Amino acid sequence: MHNKFLLSVLCAVLLGGLLGHFLFLEYQEETMEVMQEKNKIYFIQEGVYDNEEEAKKATAELDTKIIVKEDAKYYVYLAMTQSEKNLEKLKKFYQNQGINITIKEMEITDESFINTLIQMDGLLEDTTKEEQIDPINKVVLANYQELILEQ
Repeated sequence: MHNKFLLSVLCAVLLGGLLGHFLFLEYQEETMEVMQEKNKIYFIQEGVYDNEEEAKKATAELDTKIIVKEDAKYYVYLAMTQSEKNLEKLKKFYQNQGINITIKEMEITDESFINTLIQMDGLLEDTTKEEQIDPINKVVLANYQELILEQ
Protein backbone atom coordinates (compact mmCIF):
# COMPACT_ATOMS: atom_id res chain seq x y z
CA MET A 1 0.00 0.00 0.00
CA HIS A 2 2.81 2.37 0.96
CA ASN A 3 4.66 1.59 -2.31
CA LYS A 4 1.55 2.29 -4.41
CA PHE A 5 1.15 5.70 -2.76
CA LEU A 6 4.81 6.63 -3.38
CA LEU A 7 4.58 5.42 -6.97
CA SER A 8 1.43 7.52 -7.52
CA VAL A 9 3.10 10.62 -6.04
CA LEU A 10 6.24 10.07 -8.10
CA CYS A 11 4.19 9.66 -11.31
CA ALA A 12 2.17 12.79 -10.52
CA VAL A 13 5.33 14.84 -9.90
CA LEU A 14 6.99 13.61 -13.11
CA LEU A 15 3.86 14.16 -15.18
CA GLY A 16 3.41 17.65 -13.71
CA GLY A 17 7.03 18.50 -14.36
CA LEU A 18 6.85 17.35 -17.98
CA LEU A 19 3.59 19.19 -18.59
CA GLY A 20 4.98 22.37 -17.03
CA HIS A 21 8.13 22.10 -19.14
CA PHE A 22 6.17 21.77 -22.40
CA LEU A 23 3.87 24.66 -21.49
CA PHE A 24 6.88 26.84 -20.69
CA LEU A 25 8.52 26.01 -24.04
CA GLU A 26 5.31 26.87 -25.92
CA TYR A 27 4.94 30.16 -24.03
CA GLN A 28 8.56 31.02 -24.77
CA GLU A 29 8.10 30.37 -28.52
CA GLU A 30 4.93 32.51 -28.64
CA THR A 31 6.68 35.33 -26.77
CA MET A 32 9.61 35.24 -29.21
CA GLU A 33 7.25 35.33 -32.22
CA VAL A 34 5.37 38.34 -30.78
CA MET A 35 8.63 40.16 -30.03
CA GLN A 36 9.99 39.49 -33.52
CA GLU A 37 6.73 40.67 -35.09
CA LYS A 38 6.76 43.82 -32.92
CA ASN A 39 10.31 44.69 -33.98
CA LYS A 40 9.81 44.18 -37.74
CA ILE A 41 9.94 47.52 -39.55
CA TYR A 42 9.27 48.13 -43.25
CA PHE A 43 11.68 50.68 -44.71
CA ILE A 44 10.58 52.45 -47.89
CA GLN A 45 13.83 52.88 -49.79
CA GLU A 46 14.36 55.15 -52.77
CA GLY A 47 17.75 53.81 -53.76
CA VAL A 48 21.31 52.78 -52.97
CA TYR A 49 24.29 54.90 -53.98
CA ASP A 50 28.06 54.56 -53.95
CA ASN A 51 28.68 57.89 -52.24
CA GLU A 52 26.78 60.50 -50.26
CA GLU A 53 27.08 63.23 -52.91
CA GLU A 54 25.52 60.96 -55.51
CA ALA A 55 22.65 60.14 -53.11
CA LYS A 56 22.04 63.82 -52.34
CA LYS A 57 22.15 64.81 -56.02
CA ALA A 58 19.76 62.02 -57.10
CA THR A 59 17.23 62.87 -54.38
CA ALA A 60 17.59 66.65 -54.26
CA GLU A 61 13.90 67.15 -55.12
CA LEU A 62 12.79 64.93 -52.22
CA ASP A 63 12.23 66.94 -49.06
CA THR A 64 11.45 64.01 -46.77
CA LYS A 65 14.32 61.51 -46.64
CA ILE A 66 17.32 60.35 -44.69
CA ILE A 67 20.59 59.10 -46.11
CA VAL A 68 22.15 56.26 -44.14
CA LYS A 69 25.60 54.78 -44.68
CA GLU A 70 25.50 50.98 -44.40
CA ASP A 71 28.30 48.68 -45.55
CA ALA A 72 30.09 51.33 -47.64
CA LYS A 73 26.87 52.22 -49.51
CA TYR A 74 24.43 55.09 -49.02
CA TYR A 75 20.75 54.15 -48.65
CA VAL A 76 17.99 56.72 -49.07
CA TYR A 77 14.94 56.00 -46.92
CA LEU A 78 11.70 57.91 -47.44
CA ALA A 79 9.48 56.35 -44.77
CA MET A 80 9.13 53.54 -42.22
CA THR A 81 6.15 51.65 -40.89
CA GLN A 82 5.21 48.51 -38.98
CA SER A 83 1.74 48.31 -40.50
CA GLU A 84 1.12 46.38 -43.71
CA LYS A 85 -1.93 48.61 -44.33
CA ASN A 86 0.27 51.71 -44.08
CA LEU A 87 2.88 50.03 -46.24
CA GLU A 88 0.33 49.77 -49.04
CA LYS A 89 -0.70 53.40 -48.50
CA LEU A 90 2.93 54.53 -48.71
CA LYS A 91 3.59 52.45 -51.83
CA LYS A 92 0.67 54.14 -53.60
CA PHE A 93 1.75 57.56 -52.32
CA TYR A 94 5.25 57.24 -53.82
CA GLN A 95 4.07 55.50 -57.00
CA ASN A 96 1.66 58.40 -57.61
CA GLN A 97 4.68 60.71 -57.45
CA GLY A 98 6.58 58.56 -59.96
CA ILE A 99 9.16 57.45 -57.41
CA ASN A 100 10.48 53.91 -57.70
CA ILE A 101 10.79 52.36 -54.28
CA THR A 102 12.03 49.17 -52.70
CA ILE A 103 10.70 47.70 -49.47
CA LYS A 104 13.30 46.53 -46.99
CA GLU A 105 12.42 44.70 -43.77
CA MET A 106 14.65 45.18 -40.73
CA GLU A 107 14.47 44.44 -37.02
CA ILE A 108 14.65 47.37 -34.58
CA THR A 109 14.87 46.79 -30.83
CA ASP A 110 14.87 50.36 -29.51
CA GLU A 111 11.63 50.67 -27.50
CA SER A 112 11.52 54.48 -27.72
CA PHE A 113 11.66 54.40 -31.49
CA ILE A 114 9.11 51.58 -31.72
CA ASN A 115 6.70 53.49 -29.46
CA THR A 116 7.02 56.61 -31.61
CA LEU A 117 6.53 54.53 -34.75
CA ILE A 118 3.38 52.95 -33.32
CA GLN A 119 1.94 56.42 -32.62
CA MET A 120 2.87 57.72 -36.07
CA ASP A 121 1.46 54.58 -37.70
CA GLY A 122 -1.84 55.33 -35.99
CA LEU A 123 -1.84 58.85 -37.44
CA LEU A 124 -0.83 57.59 -40.86
CA GLU A 125 -3.57 54.98 -40.84
CA ASP A 126 -6.19 57.61 -39.97
CA THR A 127 -5.10 60.16 -42.59
CA THR A 128 -6.97 60.40 -45.86
CA LYS A 129 -5.08 63.37 -47.27
CA GLU A 130 -1.80 62.86 -49.10
CA GLU A 131 -0.42 66.22 -47.88
CA GLN A 132 -0.46 64.83 -44.31
CA ILE A 133 1.78 61.87 -45.16
CA ASP A 134 5.07 63.80 -45.52
CA PRO A 135 4.88 65.50 -42.08
CA ILE A 136 4.25 62.13 -40.42
CA ASN A 137 7.19 60.59 -42.30
CA LYS A 138 9.42 63.51 -41.26
CA VAL A 139 8.72 62.80 -37.58
CA VAL A 140 9.46 59.08 -38.00
CA LEU A 141 12.69 59.72 -39.92
CA ALA A 142 13.85 62.36 -37.42
CA ASN A 143 13.24 59.95 -34.56
CA TYR A 144 15.10 57.18 -36.37
CA GLN A 145 17.99 59.56 -36.96
CA GLU A 146 18.07 60.64 -33.32
CA LEU A 147 17.32 57.36 -31.51
CA ILE A 148 18.99 54.80 -33.77
CA LEU A 149 21.64 56.40 -35.95
CA GLU A 150 23.10 58.92 -33.50
CA GLN A 151 23.63 56.49 -30.62
